Amino acid sequence: MTALELPDIGILGIHGSINANRENVVEKVTRRIERDELFNVVVETSVTKKPDLKRIQEELGKPLGLQLHKKTPKERATLLCERIKREDKILIILRDLQHKIDLAEIGIPFGNDHKGCKILLVAENKKMLSHKTLKTQKQIYVDHVEPKIRDLTRSHKVQTCVII
Repeated sequence: MTALELPDIGILGIHGSINANRENVVEKVTRRIERDELFNVVVETSVTKKPDLKRIQEELGKPLGLQLHKKTPKERATLLCERIKREDKILIILRDLQHKIDLAEIGIPFGNDHKGCKILLVAENKKMLSHKTLKTQKQIYVDHVEPKIRDLTRSHKVQTCVII
């Protein structure tokens, strides 16, 4: 059984200093999830240094068919949370995590709120994955390799297998 299939792992983190390596792992995980149909829905957004709550909510809501642009932050969070809870198996990918975020404020249910919702956090800094509001159950470090290398290294393949 893989990390994303384990019922006790709701929030998984990937960290490492080279963005290309983190992105390679995430892309490979996403392709495998689609191929193996591990989740009904996969949505993703970038968090960045100055998280824009409205943009994050809209980017997560749009693929779910939500129109959130004319709503207040609290209304957007409520609608997004309700919509996510309607999915049996959903993966939410939050890339470029550079600032602490509050999943509930965004509208992302986690833990006992929705066992079918898995969250994949992607950050350069491991500390971002350990913040008290996130509490990843598993963290995977992406090793340093030359950014010019296009193929995943053996260590990436092992790490990818651990994730999916």
